Amino acid sequence: MTIAPPAERFLDQPPMELMDLYGRMNFLASQSGFSQILPAVWQCSDESQGIKKALLGYVFDCPVFNLGRVGGLLDPRRLVPASHHGQDLVILGGSHHGVREVEGIGHVERIHGKIAPCCSALYRLLEGYLLLYRRAAASIRLFRGVGGLKVEIPYKYLFRSGRGDEPGIALHLKRLVDGEAIRDSSHGKVFRLHPGFVEKNTLPLSGLGTDPQPIGDLLVAEHFLFTRRLAPESADIKDMLEASLFEFLPEIVISEKPLRRLADIHTWRQFHRLASYLTDSFDSGERNILVIAGLTLDHSVKRNTFIPQFGFLLPRGQAASAEYYGPAEINDLLLRQQILLPQKSFLEYAEVDQVSSPRSARLT
Repeated sequence: MTIAPPAERFLDQPPMELMDLYGRMNFLASQSGFSQILPAVWQCSDESQGIKKALLGYVFDCPVFNLGRVGGLLDPRRLVPASHHGQDLVILGGSHHGVREVEGIGHVERIHGKIAPCCSALYRLLEGYLLLYRRAAASIRLFRGVGGLKVEIPYKYLFRSGRGDEPGIALHLKRLVDGEAIRDSSHGKVFRLHPGFVEKNTLPLSGLGTDPQPIGDLLVAEHFLFTRRLAPESADIKDMLEASLFEFLPEIVISEKPLRRLADIHTWRQFHRLASYLTDSFDSGERNILVIAGLTLDHSVKRNTFIPQFGFLLPRGQAASAEYYGPAEINDLLLRQQILLPQKSFLEYAEVDQVSSPRSARLT
């Protein structure tokens, strides 16, 4: 049985400016008795995440340790070496998403002016499944015939197929049709529409006439599943992402913002993977650990805001006392903190001597 992720509306919290977020995290850590802090991130290895990472190190006065891989995949094995570089840990992580939406897909303008889906690694995973769903939603048709509402299903969705190397889609026919086919059509078979389907969609079906219409967004996650032979042991990034998110893809593709929903579910999965690892590996120690997870919004490759969605606080290595925070709770906690920012400049943090450093050459 698939464990349902949090609903979209709960994860859609107000975004924070990065320095506000980091300042609140800094104050929370100081009030919780953190010392010798090592900041760390798990995030996509994308150029749009670089300045965000640098600013985190600036606020905590320590360069940031990397726990992530392309696509925002967490590598928990890096936590042990990270712990050798500091006493207490402050960890920020999650997926990222472009704020410029094109047909429900977030995009960002790259440094050379190219507009591209973001996160591109997650989009490469989503693209094929989204096409399969939209093709089925356009090909399966509903109409009003003699004796009531009917559904016409093409043969390609009636022949059962196994888990092949290429992605496929299979219908839960018993949730869509009522009994056996009543006749053949030019490209499939016609069935009576399932009474449960009719009851759930009374209003949108009320205007249906004799001309067949695509089922469209009435084809929801309970009516289909995706098929694919997965490679859970593969070290390929796309294979790893696919194995982690495959069971949630039907819910993701029906969303009005499927790439953002994919990013949110990915963050949810990785956050709980990290929290589980921390409680197992750092119990009975002395470390304080703070984790803030959420969605980075890419306004450009240089500017980000951040939506906090999950939080975890492990005090003094006591797993039994660990606190978990959901979307509303972590935002409430952060907004109750003051904003504690460094007094030194960024260049001072980076130990750049502004007087003796060479001046930039000018092109003539």
